[in-house]
Amino acid sequence: MIDINATLFIQWGIFVALMVFLHFFLFKPVLRVIDARQAKVEGTFARAEDLQSKSAKDQAEYQAKLDASKEKLFARTAAIRENAAKESKGLMEKAREEALAQVESTKERVRHDSEVVRKELVANVDGLAREIAGKILERAI
Repeated sequence: MIDINATLFIQWGIFVALMVFLHFFLFKPVLRVIDARQAKVEGTFARAEDLQSKSAKDQAEYQAKLDASKEKLFARTAAIRENAAKESKGLMEKAREEALAQVESTKERVRHDSEVVRKELVANVDGLAREIAGKILERAI
């Protein structure tokens, strides 16, 4: 059987005093440390999420800038190619014109030379005909 006497109340008082003492000097400080750690962990997670979202945003901005730079580069390259093609076409056209001018000049010079030779032949045709006839007939005409 259980004996209820004054020692039970003394033990109960000691237990309550111990609980009050432990509450203020052990449980509260430990709970504060646990709460501080929890807050620090949550803050770290929040900062990590912020940094991760900022990193994703920065990466998207970087990719957009990179794409824009590539577009500008492709546009400049296309413009340079187009200008080079136009310049090449112009140079080819100029070379063709110069070649045609040289051909025309050569044709004109050949025409002129053939005309001069023809005139000389026409002027000398009588003499040449007499000379040939003389050689054929073997006498002077």
